[in-house]
Amino acid sequence: MARIYDVAALAGVSTATVSAVVNGQNTVEAKTRRRVLAAIKRLHYQPNLYASNLARGTTRLLGLIVSDIVNPFFAEIAYAIREQAHARGYEVSVGSTQFSREDLVAAVKRMIGLRVSGLAIMTTEMNPQILEILREHRTPAVFEDVGTVDATFSNIRIDYEGGIFKAVKYLVDLGHKRILFVRSYPDVERQGSSFLSLRLRTLAFQKAVRQFRSEGIQSEIVTCPGPGPRAGQQAIHRALDQLRFSAAIAIADPVALGVLRGLHQRGVRVPQDVSLIGFDNSYLCEYLCPPLTSVNIPRAKLAEMVVDCLVRNVENKEPGRELQLETDLIVRESTSRMAEGRKSRVRFR
Repeated sequence: MARIYDVAALAGVSTATVSAVVNGQNTVEAKTRRRVLAAIKRLHYQPNLYASNLARGTTRLLGLIVSDIVNPFFAEIAYAIREQAHARGYEVSVGSTQFSREDLVAAVKRMIGLRVSGLAIMTTEMNPQILEILREHRTPAVFEDVGTVDATFSNIRIDYEGGIFKAVKYLVDLGHKRILFVRSYPDVERQGSSFLSLRLRTLAFQKAVRQFRSEGIQSEIVTCPGPGPRAGQQAIHRALDQLRFSAAIAIADPVALGVLRGLHQRGVRVPQDVSLIGFDNSYLCEYLCPPLTSVNIPRAKLAEMVVDCLVRNVENKEPGRELQLETDLIVRESTSRMAEGRKSRVRFR
C-alpha cells in the first residue's frame, strides 16, 4: 500500500505539500497540485484519515442529522452538503431521527462520539437538550430555523412565508377563490408535538390567505397523521367529501404525491378540476403526471451556507451567524387558470 512518502517522492515534493493537497488547502500552486494528484492516482494512494486526525488533534469530519433520510428533500440536502464538504476537504457522517426528539438527542451524542468537527442539524423537530450537550462539548453547529445564534451556533432561516405567499398569489392570479391547505404529522401520538417547519408553513399559509380576504379568497386546512403520501391521500379523500375548493397546496411534496393519487382515485383531474402545488421542489416533481408546481428551497445554496458556517467556525473560530435563504415558486403543469364561470367543485364522486 502506497504511503504519503511514496507520493511525495514520485511528485518531487514534500510530504507537507501532499498533505495540503489531500486536505484541500489552497496553499499549493495549480501546477504542483496537478502533479501531486497525478501521483496519488498512479499509486492508488489512500490517505490515513485516522493518523491525520491524531496529528491535527481534530477531525475533518462534519455531522449531518436529518429527520427522514427516505424523504427526497432531506436526501437531496444530504447530497448537496456532502458535495460542499468534499470541496472543502471534509467528509460527512449522516444520521436521521424519524421525527423523534429523543432520537435527535441520541443522534447528537453519537456524532459527538465520532468527534465531528461541526454538526448540521436539519430537522423538523427540536429538543432544547441538544443545545446544552453541544455547548458542553464546544461543538459548532448549524440549525434550520431554530433562532439560536452565539459563538458556536449558526441559524439559517428559510423563507417559508415568502414561498407560501408566492404560491397563494399565483393561485389567486389564476382565478381560484377557494384554496385548501393539506398538511400531515408523523403519527397520531406526536400530532401535538412541536414540529417547527410544519408550524411555520401553516402560519405562512394563514397569513398569506388573510392578505387576500378582500378579494373574496376563502381557505380550509385539512390534516392527517402518518407518512406524507399516505396522509395526503387520506386527507384529500376527506376534503373531497366535506369541503369546497378548486386549488390545493400541500405542506410538502410527499404529501402532494398522496393528494395527486387521491384525486386520481376519485376521478378528479389535475389541473382541469383542481390545481395542485407542493412544497420543497423535490426531484420527483418534474416526473409526476402532471409535473408538480412546487415551492423551491434551493439545496445547493443551503448546503453552501451550512458548510461555510461550520468551516469558518472550526478553522477560524468565527462566531455563529444568522442567514436567510429565499424561496421561489417553480411553475409546472399541475396548476392552471380557473375556467370562467366554473364553480369550485364539492364532494367529488
